[in-house]
Amino acid sequence: MDIVFETRFSFFGQSGWRSDHAADPDLLFADDRLEQRLRYFEQITLESLKGQTDGNFRHLVLSSTLMPDRWQGRLRDLLFDTLGEDRVDLQFRPEGSAGHTIKDHIAETYKNEYVTQVVLDDDDAVSSDFVAALRGYAAIARRDPLNTKPYTFISFPRGYTLGLENGKIDWLSPRFVPYTNLGLALVSPGTSRRNPFLTSHKKIGQRHPSFMVTHLCPFYLRAIHGLNDSRAHKNDDRLTPKQIAAALPFFPWLADHFPEEAKAAKIAAQ
Repeated sequence: MDIVFETRFSFFGQSGWRSDHAADPDLLFADDRLEQRLRYFEQITLESLKGQTDGNFRHLVLSSTLMPDRWQGRLRDLLFDTLGEDRVDLQFRPEGSAGHTIKDHIAETYKNEYVTQVVLDDDDAVSSDFVAALRGYAAIARRDPLNTKPYTFISFPRGYTLGLENGKIDWLSPRFVPYTNLGLALVSPGTSRRNPFLTSHKKIGQRHPSFMVTHLCPFYLRAIHGLNDSRAHKNDDRLTPKQIAAALPFFPWLADHFPEEAKAAKIAAQ
């Protein structure tokens, strides 16, 4: 069963974004904004995907036909260079509903075959073992004798908020949000009318067959910075250097951004 990460990158249309950029193509496709978004996408999102312990996944990226050609080319080159063309499904589409566009594309691609879809925003990350863990839980969902529906949502509520200050990764804070859209997964046939982007994630536990994975390990990073389209909230309870060191095995690429903590973790492991 394929695991497909689904990302909207500067898609102009109905996508749930709240910022002014979402409603104004001139702002959405401004050079300085796209430069920064592409940098976060490369340094955070793609960095977490290329380091997966289980590299058997696909990355569906939805962007806009209105994006200037040179930026379309840069996005394509970045994806292909980082993940390889065989793992990337890059779609440039006209204005419309992001959720319905993704749902229709998945249905066309997978038909009645089961697939696991995962929400991944273009500035967020998943832990290095996320694909491996999700593959196991997706298999459990498929053989659940108590679920009479042909689909299951899987939630990973535990992770970290990743704080960026002046464009640089600066701090971490704990985050535990049941049925958060971070790493939210849907196991279903490709033709299912369900889609993670068309579902009120806060109501999933009440309305849909689902389960949460609440082990005491982090599964995602939720970035906060000046360009956030969903207006994420900060948590003042920041991790100590020792706690950051303990988090690095789940996000090894963060060691470059927290060198002192990485050094301490290496010494502690000896």
